[in-house]
Amino acid sequence: MHALQQRAFAEEGRRSGTRSIPPLTETADAIAVHIETQTALVARDGDAIIGSVRGVVQDGVCTIRALVVDPAQQGRGIGSALLRALEAALPEVRRFELTTNTVMEANVPFYERHGYAVYQTIQHSEIIKLALMSKPGAGHSV
Repeated sequence: MHALQQRAFAEEGRRSGTRSIPPLTETADAIAVHIETQTALVARDGDAIIGSVRGVVQDGVCTIRALVVDPAQQGRGIGSALLRALEAALPEVRRFELTTNTVMEANVPFYERHGYAVYQTIQHSEIIKLALMSKPGAGHSV
């Protein structure tokens, strides 16, 4: 999952003008902790992991971490399937939250198609503008 995350976020790092973005600085050990203690899902093509997503739940809120799809596999619905699977795996969650970098123009529209809405933006640097997005969990309202 770590190697996939590094490949998948390389373009975002390039466009952001830095490799010091959380998905590129996160360690394999930190990802392993999530796999062991939280919800982690993968999409496979044979033995190869081609997509992954993690959900970190605290106090009824799931923070979506690193929804990633191998760049060579993008556009096939893998990200959508992983996002839906994560939401379905956590029916007790009141709200799902995530942060995405708007330097990747397709990110916000992708999540909006899945019912997420921007509730805040943060100008992190001259180039990086973060969109904080959320969506109520199944059976909950905002």
